[in-house]
Amino acid sequence: MFSIYILWLFIFLLIALLLKLLDIKKNYIICFLITFLIILFVINLESSIGAAISGAKLAFTAILPTIFPFTVICNLLICYDGITLYSKILGPLICRPLGLSNNCSFPIVASFICGYPLGAKYASDIYNLGFIHKKEYERLLNIASNAGPIFILGAISVSMLNDIRYGYILLIANYLSTIIIGIITRKKEDIKNIPSKKVNFENKPFGTNLKFAIEGALNTTLNISAFVILFSVIISIIKSNTLISAAFINLSQYFNSTSEIIYNLLLGSIEFTNGAKLIASINIAISLKLSLISFILCFSSLSIIAQVASFISKDNPNFKKYIFLKFIQGIIGFIITFISSNIILKSIETFNSNYSYNSNIVTLKTFVLILTILIATLIFTITIKKLKLKLHSS
Repeated sequence: MFSIYILWLFIFLLIALLLKLLDIKKNYIICFLITFLIILFVINLESSIGAAISGAKLAFTAILPTIFPFTVICNLLICYDGITLYSKILGPLICRPLGLSNNCSFPIVASFICGYPLGAKYASDIYNLGFIHKKEYERLLNIASNAGPIFILGAISVSMLNDIRYGYILLIANYLSTIIIGIITRKKEDIKNIPSKKVNFENKPFGTNLKFAIEGALNTTLNISAFVILFSVIISIIKSNTLISAAFINLSQYFNSTSEIIYNLLLGSIEFTNGAKLIASINIAISLKLSLISFILCFSSLSIIAQVASFISKDNPNFKKYIFLKFIQGIIGFIITFISSNIILKSIETFNSNYSYNSNIVTLKTFVLILTILIATLIFTITIKKLKLKLHSS
């Protein structure tokens, strides 16, 4: 069986060598890949159409009710210079421990409340408005980058895992991983809280601002929905392809259930909603299951990365660094989830064996744990900052 895989590898190497010798342009290679995707779409027409309909339903039931109204409100805040107002209030609390200027608080809050990809969108908006510099903007892209709490607590914990407690564990890892990325990427120099250029906000009528906010929110919502539908079709094509399925079935003979985990993890790396659903259906230990889902949520997926690229490509940031740090964030989320799930779930099992009225107390303990970890992280960051200042002064 291994000889087959060696032959396939040999074929791919020959194709790569042939392309290099022929000096074929990258545009032509992309055209060939798109053509191949069209052929696969036609061959798997029924399943592709079904996947597109499922993606449209997901966009209508999950994205439209959450992304659209929140984006309208945020756009209105931008029209009335809400960035400056709330930066003064939230900036010292949120941004200073992470080494960011106060103006970065707006995208971070948007990302923490609503999730991908609004953090990146509003990071791009405040950069283009002149509130932050490019180096800070590139850092902000990885910090204002997490899955939304409604999606984690609703779609994953309740719908997929049938237990809200698992959602709180995933939420801890989701937020902590972004904070840790902020600490890791923190620069030594101080960030100035002065905008890079003067921003003038005209006193336009409310109706004009509302129209601008709704049109912007519609474009954002349609953009995100289109990516969800597209990647739903791509995943359907991959799952329907008999060659890929046969390859993983053969692999399972050697690696048992490991191949199923890798297969679903790879699909999850393409589109994280479908990936989380596939991981949730695997019969493995709950701590490992939650950790794999956490990796997908923190890494996001190719679908989310493509959505982010659609918002920020015009700014030409260091996108390779963004993807690399998202992968690191996924690993951090995996580790946090694995450790916290083993601690929390074992304590819950012990509590269940002694008491019958545990649900409210367990929820309270989870919230206390979240607050404790967040406060400890902030204290640790502030302490390190003060020590650095003392060392510089001495």
